[in-house]
Amino acid sequence: MIYTIGHSNYEMSAFLSIVSNYGIDIIVDVRSAPYSKYCPQFNKEVIKNSLDKAGVKYLFLGKELGARPDDPSCYYGGRVQFDLLRKTDLFKNGIARIKDGISKGYVLAIMCSEKNPIDCHRTILISRVLEEEGLEVKHILDDTEVIDHNQIEEQLQKKFKLEPLLFDSQNADRERITEAYKKQEERITYTQNMENEIGAEY
Repeated sequence: MIYTIGHSNYEMSAFLSIVSNYGIDIIVDVRSAPYSKYCPQFNKEVIKNSLDKAGVKYLFLGKELGARPDDPSCYYGGRVQFDLLRKTDLFKNGIARIKDGISKGYVLAIMCSEKNPIDCHRTILISRVLEEEGLEVKHILDDTEVIDHNQIEEQLQKKFKLEPLLFDSQNADRERITEAYKKQEERITYTQNMENEIGAEY
């Protein structure tokens, strides 16, 4: 099992309280650019130092699992394509490192910037892959509430009005979820002319 969390605009003390509450041993930072002009407490060196003092390890995997890759083969028409990104060796290596940490008994939380998991690549890309590979993913909403990844998939279907029909087959169900993922991907993915837009910290 693995958690995800968005740092949002939390004060560091509040963020550390959430991390402690869920017994997290390692924060896995999957931001391509691990800096925030709005929340400098989550700049790479600052958060690492804060986590170290709290006895929590910090692992940066933004190069491997970030949503703004350097690899031009992951782009089509200037926009990142998750299907291409997830096939790269770098991404696969990042997933393998996460699975290795879990296999060693650590409690991990994948961290990015967006508070709402449905608006972040940690959910639409990374968590989807981890679930497909047999891991249970839980998304932290705050210090008292988490939701399962299958609840995210239900939310996505409702968002795009793709809810199941009474006698749908399992195949139709997966096709509907896949379509919902694709529609949300189109809304959140990085394009090469959006440096100053909301997704730029992914």
